[in-house]
Amino acid sequence: MKHDLVLIAHLVFTVGHALAADPTAPRKTMAHAASGFEVLVPAPGPDAIADEILQQAIDQAASAGGGVVLLGVGDFKLSRKQGEETVVIKSGVTLRGQGYATHLYFDPTTPPNPQRYYPVRIGTDAVPAHNVVIEDLRYTGNDQAIGGGSIMGFNARLDAPESLLLSCDNITIRDCWIHDAKQAVGCSKPAARYMDADRLAAQFKNWQVHRNFIDTCGNKAVELAACNGGLIADNHIVNVADGPQVIFGSRNVQIRDNIVYFTSTGINVTEGSHHIRVSGNHVEPMPDINPGAVGPCLIFRTEPHPLDSKISDVVVTGNIFRNRTTRSQCTVRFVTRKEALSCVYEGITLTGNVFDGDVHFFDKMSPAHTTIRDIVFADNVCEGGVLSEPRGTMVSSHVLVRGNMLRQAGNVTLSASHWIWTGNTHVNGTLEVAAGANANIIRDNVTTAPMTDHGMDNVLTGNVVMKKSDSP
Repeated sequence: MKHDLVLIAHLVFTVGHALAADPTAPRKTMAHAASGFEVLVPAPGPDAIADEILQQAIDQAASAGGGVVLLGVGDFKLSRKQGEETVVIKSGVTLRGQGYATHLYFDPTTPPNPQRYYPVRIGTDAVPAHNVVIEDLRYTGNDQAIGGGSIMGFNARLDAPESLLLSCDNITIRDCWIHDAKQAVGCSKPAARYMDADRLAAQFKNWQVHRNFIDTCGNKAVELAACNGGLIADNHIVNVADGPQVIFGSRNVQIRDNIVYFTSTGINVTEGSHHIRVSGNHVEPMPDINPGAVGPCLIFRTEPHPLDSKISDVVVTGNIFRNRTTRSQCTVRFVTRKEALSCVYEGITLTGNVFDGDVHFFDKMSPAHTTIRDIVFADNVCEGGVLSEPRGTMVSSHVLVRGNMLRQAGNVTLSASHWIWTGNTHVNGTLEVAAGANANIIRDNVTTAPMTDHGMDNVLTGNVVMKKSDSP
């Protein structure tokens, strides 16, 4: 016992002596000696570069087997180094600020450079990081101010050939303010051969991004690529080119209870992703979006790669998708890029949502390479149209449109074949079946005018025309 007291006294004296010599140096605290390792890092201020003191503190915590790097109130200015990153977060490290007053930022006077850059990177190609938490701080990338290559936020990227079978697992980014980074948070690997068995086994695991305020991104706000198990939740996301995205075979990810205001696309479910749940989000374009843009709030799409893709087993429920800003008023869209060989979109359920705008069940870009099938569109409130394409333009089948409240004035036109349209209420119009729309089952719907059928082999039964006196 006496020996332990002497050792602790010696450590406290040594740390205190070091602080007297350099008050900006990281310091270890004995307050958490029993429960873990902690390094206190005072803010060096706007006139100093914080690169070395941050990396030194992170290295100390990682070398101790993990711990907390506790940042003080004030400015931590980061400079550009040789390579791709300034500061590397290592395994077992929690980087914790003291709220908005702790500010990490990339020096806005940095000259532009065409290379993508990571002022704060989670692991490297050579040494990935696991069990990392970044919380309670403010980060500014100054991507727009600097220009050139993308200035990233808190990201892990493994794109070297020797790192494709590695991953960064158990990563949490929470309670942060992230401003002007090309991509605020994300994990990624290259697209090539992302569905190979060994690549699937080496996907990133358990990424959690929640309760952040994300402002101004020139790309995706949050991107989980090649990720098995993730949560993007309770974030307030404004003025971003694109909202949250899952891509490259990501699976078992929830995108939940976010507010998203975008300038290009909202939530993206893309390139091989499956078993995804999108729930409770409010998504709409920024007021200053280009009115000629399509501006979909929810988009299912491929990447521009020559691949045969499938996007499947997606549940979309309890969301508000609102687009009254662009001329297309698009809330949902499917896009197979021209470079793609094909894409099948299947097993998608959209239920209990509000669509304040049009739902596009078609692909305008590459319809001949697109198949939409086994879709449930049920119990939604639709303020716009539900739009489809003829079977000769794009293949769609086993699409169930059931129990929706369709509030758009005028007729809804069904152009597709092999759909089931049942139990819907057309409060301001009716359904018109287009010529060439064949083998549909249309039953038990309520309309305000008789339906018309210009197709062949359609079954219309049990539909009711509501009299004017029946309406309030």
